[in-house]
Amino acid sequence: MCLYCLGRASAGLSRREMLQMGALGAALPFIAPAAMAESADLERDAFKRDMEGLIARAHSGELVSYRVFEIDGDDLPWIDLGLTAAKGQQVSFLVTGRMWIARPYDLWFSPGLVFHARTRGKRPIYSPGVDTGTMTAAHDGPLEIARSAAQFADADGRLWTPEAEYRKQEVKIVGVALVWKGEALAGLESLAASGDVDGRIAAEIARLKRGRKLPQGWNDLFSLGGGAEVFGREANGEIVCESAGSASIIERPLPLAFGTRPKLGWRWKIDQLPSAKPEDAPPFHDYLSIGVKFEDGQDLTYFWSAGLPTGKVFRCPLAGWSAVETHMVVDSGAAGLGEWRALERDVAADYAAHIGGPAKAISHIWLLAVTPFQRRRGACRYADIRVTTADGAVTRL
Repeated sequence: MCLYCLGRASAGLSRREMLQMGALGAALPFIAPAAMAESADLERDAFKRDMEGLIARAHSGELVSYRVFEIDGDDLPWIDLGLTAAKGQQVSFLVTGRMWIARPYDLWFSPGLVFHARTRGKRPIYSPGVDTGTMTAAHDGPLEIARSAAQFADADGRLWTPEAEYRKQEVKIVGVALVWKGEALAGLESLAASGDVDGRIAAEIARLKRGRKLPQGWNDLFSLGGGAEVFGREANGEIVCESAGSASIIERPLPLAFGTRPKLGWRWKIDQLPSAKPEDAPPFHDYLSIGVKFEDGQDLTYFWSAGLPTGKVFRCPLAGWSAVETHMVVDSGAAGLGEWRALERDVAADYAAHIGGPAKAISHIWLLAVTPFQRRRGACRYADIRVTTADGAVTRL
């Protein structure tokens, strides 16, 4: 999922698809008036002014240093903030703005979805997925920031998008980086005693207090963060997923050769689908899914569609992902929403039938929640995720 990909894909939409976009009504707030852009610029200017004013009033003894920053379309990653952090030190980021996909149709990504940070130019890359977040520095050294809508080629933060195309993107993000002496929660509360800016400080305090963590054994895909807020495991073992206007992929390593005949089984309860239209067109490619990544880098995701027929298989409609991702509809429509259903797939057979590449094994199991385009809520629960092999071995996830 990336802006570069969607921009290229949207350029090739048919007249029918463009009319569908215009007919979405409540699903997407088309068409964006020019005044909206001017209002957004004023909001960003106000954010900088108000944030600096709040910091000056608070005189927080918890705040070691801070920097108000901007990320524009011309900026290449990575940007040195001029701040340093020690390994283990906490840094909070509060951001506002937008990354536009197609302004006339009010298609955009929220700033937290595309914001990334790291220390000392090294992995791991941190991405909050939402407009507030707190990173624990993994290394001693300078803090760097970037924006990327899944445009990094690897976990080292190299771009795969051509630089010329990357620079053409319409982006304006304003934010503040807050380096804390101790716990970020105490620092944010020391600022909140003197006020707030657009509710960002209260939002991050609430997020930290929720303390949501990824299910044990699962990790964020390096290019999409925020998984801890989207996915979580409850005491009964179920993995809950709730997403609106964001994108998260979490993965769990599970190398198994096709010769073991691995079968992926799971139960799920889809409470709300995030798409109002069939998901095989770029502006409507919002979905909740469970998938398998293979050793050749290809992946196959199984999802419940708003309108595509059960059994339909298609390559991802986003240009960058179309080279690596295949989708299969395993259920469709509104009937059965809110009910538990059990499914099982022979992943080696599905790979042979629908991808047919050189892979001889699976490498990871994925959970996906992609909801940034129509910005509707998607919600579901997973239970009894397992991979069984021909010899009867069962790996429960």
